Parts: sequence; structure tokens; C-alpha cells
Amino acid sequence: MAQSYMATKDYTSALNEMLQALKLKPNSAEFHSSIAVIYFEKKAYLKSEEHYKKSLRLAPNDPIVENNLAALYLNMQRWDAAAVLFRKVADNLLFRYKTRALIGLGVAQTRGGHPMKAVLTYNEVLEMFPDNQQALFNLGKLYYDMDKYELAKSQFAKIIALDDSNNNVRMLVGQCYMQLCELDKAADMFREVANREDHSELGDKAREYLDTVTK
Repeated sequence: MAQSYMATKDYTSALNEMLQALKLKPNSAEFHSSIAVIYFEKKAYLKSEEHYKKSLRLAPNDPIVENNLAALYLNMQRWDAAAVLFRKVADNLLFRYKTRALIGLGVAQTRGGHPMKAVLTYNEVLEMFPDNQQALFNLGKLYYDMDKYELAKSQFAKIIALDDSNNNVRMLVGQCYMQLCELDKAADMFREVANREDHSELGDKAREYLDTVTK
């Protein structure tokens, strides 16, 4: 019943069912983990953390639960705690979603004020999967925020090569060219976005940038 309610995003009913189930099996690591997920969806983060920790006490080193707890810590802005867990999960050979954990680690490192560590983490992903668009995007944004516009442009360009329809990233390439004072190339990018995204908010924004670089 709880799973059915969760599938329809009725988390209040799902929580009620899971709490009833927990009375029958109070030492079920799986039940505590499921309750933690529900509390997470209801943004009751402290209760979610409490049940994730109970689950891990009952079934230590479960990488799925640890990954979920790390994701919770991101939402709680506990960057260092998230980074420690994501690193542990990424190194666990039994966890099949290593890339997901590494990207979470990169986010935690970036938000926690360790941009160079994040660069290394995203490159770790790209060494395994060079076409991972999330890692390329996060790395590009990181470089952009570090004022390394040539490096940022390189990452964004790889995304466009993989997905020519990604006009949001094409806008970022144009902004990189702007920062590099290559205004003709920036104008070409903004013009293309404006044409592709006519009568949209993104298209309007591209025209504003185009007006700026062509004045």
C-alpha cells in the first residue's frame, strides 16, 4: 500500500502505511529506509536523517542508503558530510551507480568551497564516460565561475556536439565568447539561439545579448 501511495506522490498516506508496517517489524532496515525517503519527499529532513541512520545501524554500509543520505545532506546544505558519504559510496564496488555518486560529490565539493577538488571529481567521471553530459555541464559551469572561460567553452561545446538541440548550453558558449572578447563568435551563437528559440523566453534573452555584442 505504501508503495502504491508513493507512486501517486501521496506521501502522507504512504507514511501512515509505513509507520504501521514498522510497528510489525521495528528492526527492518528496509522499512526505516523507506520511511526516510518519504520524510525526504515531505521535506522533513531531520526525521529523514534519523531513519536513514537507523537503517544503517541495522544494515551497515548499504551503499544505496548511504547515497540517499548523502543526497539528503545536499538538501540540508551539509556539504562536508555529503562529500564524505558520496566518496565512500563511489568507492564501494557493490554500488552500481558510481557516476551518480561522483557527480553528487562534485556538487558537494563545489558548494562547500572546494572547486579544484570538484574539477578532479568531474574529470574522474569523464575519464570513464567522456560523453556524460551532466559532468560536462557541471565542469563547464565550474570553470565559468572560476573565470576560466576557454576551458568552460570547451566543455559546453562538447555537449552541443552530443546534443545539437541544447540551446541553453549554446547560450553559455556565447557568454564564454563574450567574456573572451570574441564578440563576432558570441553574436553568431546568440543569433542562432534567437532563431532556434523564436517567441520564447530563451530567444528573447538571446536577442538581448545579441544587441549588447553588436552595438
